Amino acid sequence: MKKVLIIGGGLAGLSTAVFLADKKFKIKLIEASPKLGGRTYSFSYTKRNREIDNGQHILMGCYNETFKYIDLIGSKDTLDFQPSLKVNYVSVGGKNHELKAFKNLYPLNLLYAFLRFDVLKLTDRVNIIKLLISIKLGNQTKTEHQSVRDWLENNKQTNESIDKFWRILVVGTLNTTIDSASALIFIDIIRKMFFNGNSAATIVLPNKGLSSVFVEPAVKYIREREGEIYLSEKVIDFVSENKCLTEVITNKNHRTDFDLVVSAIPFFSMQKIFSSKIIEQNFNLNFKYSPILSIHIWLRKNFLTEKFYGLINSKIDWVFNHREHITLVKSSADELINLSNNDLIRITDSELKKYFPIFNQRDILDYKIIKEKRATFIPTDEVVSSRKTIISPFTNLILAGDWTNTGLPATIEGAIKSGSLASENLLSRE
Repeated sequence: MKKVLIIGGGLAGLSTAVFLADKKFKIKLIEASPKLGGRTYSFSYTKRNREIDNGQHILMGCYNETFKYIDLIGSKDTLDFQPSLKVNYVSVGGKNHELKAFKNLYPLNLLYAFLRFDVLKLTDRVNIIKLLISIKLGNQTKTEHQSVRDWLENNKQTNESIDKFWRILVVGTLNTTIDSASALIFIDIIRKMFFNGNSAATIVLPNKGLSSVFVEPAVKYIREREGEIYLSEKVIDFVSENKCLTEVITNKNHRTDFDLVVSAIPFFSMQKIFSSKIIEQNFNLNFKYSPILSIHIWLRKNFLTEKFYGLINSKIDWVFNHREHITLVKSSADELINLSNNDLIRITDSELKKYFPIFNQRDILDYKIIKEKRATFIPTDEVVSSRKTIISPFTNLILAGDWTNTGLPATIEGAIKSGSLASENLLSRE
């Protein structure tokens, strides 16, 4: 069986290693940092003696590749699955609006959930249902070169329905604005979420730290199958002959003991390794990145009763309840990401008071703010098209990563799907 060197220990690299180890490939994985997980990990916050995540992640029931990975590494018990879709939205003043589907009569149960979603006027709810039906019937095909906003407006979605429903869905799934996001990729996400069975639209949340869900069980799985993992080993250069990699030079080794190489590092990291000529010839990409802001807060008394809430027309998108603490998340956080911690806590205080009148700032015991400035690439129409043209510059180099041509945005599912596609590519070569 062929020897595979995997570069990068984020979810793309780990999933590639897990899928190949399952097929008896001999794996070596190297990671430049001293930790694994990439942008999905947890760490010990010693001040509170707690393990916290670098950012909150929502999984969807339609994340097929993710659950295939989870099943292999045996960490399904670290996830909480909804029996049917339920999202608690909160408007100013603390009024709760449930988007809740019954367990039976799919897909009518989903349509009925939108019909009962009282944050919107009845005519807006009906127009949302009509648009969803149109997508289901395959009538939304002429969407290339349209932003999500253009597409929504062309399909009779009012400013109110965009502000109170579509915007938070777009930002949550694509981590960008409705003006920047490609309608093409967003429509495909809607199909996957709402038209792949009752469980596809449900929310799945980790009940343990992200490293316990995605990283530590994967490391155990790989090592039990004689795979090797090396940390703090950074690739500096490649040596090739006749368009075939012969040597991978790192800060610690000159690695030649491989048949195939999988690069599972971010595109901006590849740009530092490959020559500008190779980048121009093989990667017609112009990525821009969008930040995510996470604010962990410890309270004297936790006033939340649900596991999570979506805030309507707020500067904060989501609030998650971890019992011991709460986490506020702002995706596409360009307006907030460069503010000081004091300013961010002031905004947090103001928003919590607006949406949860019971909240009192004096109940805040501690906080930890985490900024991921290049959390995801922005899936513009140009990027969606150019991803399809990516070519590996070497015959024995396979590319993985959420930025590759997965057909998905930069999500956990996108990263793990890239690992699945890379492993399938390797298997086909066998």
